[in-house]
Amino acid sequence: MPRNPHFSQRRGERGQTIVLVAISILSLLAMAALAIDVVTLYVARSEVQRAADAAAVAGAKAMADSGITSLPPSGPNLSAAKTLANTMATAAINAVVLASPTINPVAGNAPTWVNSPLVITYKDPTGNNLVNNPQITVTLQQTNLPTFFARIWGSKSSTVTASATAEAYNPANMQQLAGSFTPIAPRCVKPWLVANYDPISGTPFITDTTNGTVETPTPIGEPFISLVPDCNSASSSTCSMINNPPQSEGANRVDFLPALVTPNPGNFLPACAGATDYERSIEGCDENSYQYLNCGGTGAPNAQWDTTVNPLYNNVNNAGVECLIGNGNEDTLAYPPYPTGPFQITAGSGPVTGQLVGTSRSIVTIPIIDSRNPIPASTVTVVGFLQAFITGVGGVGGNHVHVQILNVAGCGTTPNGAVPVVGGNGTSPVPVRLIHQ
Repeated sequence: MPRNPHFSQRRGERGQTIVLVAISILSLLAMAALAIDVVTLYVARSEVQRAADAAAVAGAKAMADSGITSLPPSGPNLSAAKTLANTMATAAINAVVLASPTINPVAGNAPTWVNSPLVITYKDPTGNNLVNNPQITVTLQQTNLPTFFARIWGSKSSTVTASATAEAYNPANMQQLAGSFTPIAPRCVKPWLVANYDPISGTPFITDTTNGTVETPTPIGEPFISLVPDCNSASSSTCSMINNPPQSEGANRVDFLPALVTPNPGNFLPACAGATDYERSIEGCDENSYQYLNCGGTGAPNAQWDTTVNPLYNNVNNAGVECLIGNGNEDTLAYPPYPTGPFQITAGSGPVTGQLVGTSRSIVTIPIIDSRNPIPASTVTVVGFLQAFITGVGGVGGNHVHVQILNVAGCGTTPNGAVPVVGGNGTSPVPVRLIHQ
C-alpha cells in the first residue's frame, strides 16, 4: 500500500506547537520582567523627584527666612547676608534629606544630595545679580536600586537622579533696575494697616513707593516696635483717626488703622476665637480679604480701612493677639544682630514645648500703607508688607502689638502683567515656589 505523502509531512511537523508555545512564554516572561523593572525604576524616579522638590522648597523658604531678599542692591550687609542665606538653606535641605526617620524615602531609603555644597544663584531680568529672587537647584540621587529580572543581562542595580529648582521671590527693588516686575499676592494677612514709617530709623520702611525700594540699612531684626491703633477713644466702638495721616507715635511706636475684613472669617480659628469679625481675623486667617491683593498689581494696591471698628474698644485687639500667640504660652524669638546668624524660635506650648521649631503662629504678615498724605474716609494704598514676629501686647489698654521685623516686601507701580506670585498663609510676604522640574 503506497504511503500518503501528506501523512509523512504531518509526522515531520509534530512538536512544533510546543516549541512555539515555549518561545511565546519566554517572550512574555521577558516582557513582563522588563515591565516590572521599568515600573520599579519609574516609581523610584517619581520618589526621588518628590524628595528633590521638597528639599528645594525647604531651602528656598530658608532663604526667605534669612531676610536676604529684603536687602537693597547696595546694602552694607550684603556679603554677610548671602553667607547666612547659604547656611540656612543648606541646613534646611539637609534636614529634609537626612531626616530620621526618612520623610522622603526612595525605594525605602534616604536619597543622597549630590550637588552639595549649595550654590545660590541671584538672578533678575537685568542680569545685575539682585538678591530679590535667589534660586537654588537641588539634585538628589539613589543608587544601588535592586533589579529583579534585568540580572539576566548582568545588571544587578540601577541609579535614579532628579533635580528641582526653587525660588524665593520679592519684588522690592526690582522695578528700580528692571523697569517692571511680577507682583505678589500675600494671603491671610492681619488686619493692621501700618503707616509706612519705621520709628527706629526715622525713615519709611519703603523709601520709594514707585520702585518698592526698602530702606537702608534693612529693618530686619530691629529691636521691637509697637503697632498703635490710630483711634481717638477706647470708649467708642468706632474709630476716628487721631493722626491723619497715620505716623510715628514716639521712639518705637507707629500707627495702624483697622482693616475692613470679610464677614465671619472662619479659617484656622483656635478654640479661644472671639465673636467679632475683626478679632477673628487676627486669631485665624481672613483669606478672602487679601487673597487677591496684588502687591503692585493693577488696581490692587487699594484696600479699605474700617471706621466701624475700634481696636481699643473692649480690648478686642488685645484679646485677638493673646489668643493667636497662645494666651501666656507664647513662642519666643531669639534674633542675633543681623546678619550674624538665623533667628531661632522656641515653642511655648504643644508636644515640642521648649524646643526649637521652624515656624510659629506668632509670625504674621502686615500690610504697609502709603501715609505721605491724609487718608480718605475708607480707601488706603498698600505699598508693601512686613513679616513680623509678635512678641506680645501692652501699652495703653493693652492694645499695642509688639513685633520684631523679620522681612520686608515692597510694591511698585509698574507690574509686568504676569500672573501674581501667591504668598503662603500669612507667614511671609516673600513667596516660595518651584520654578523648574
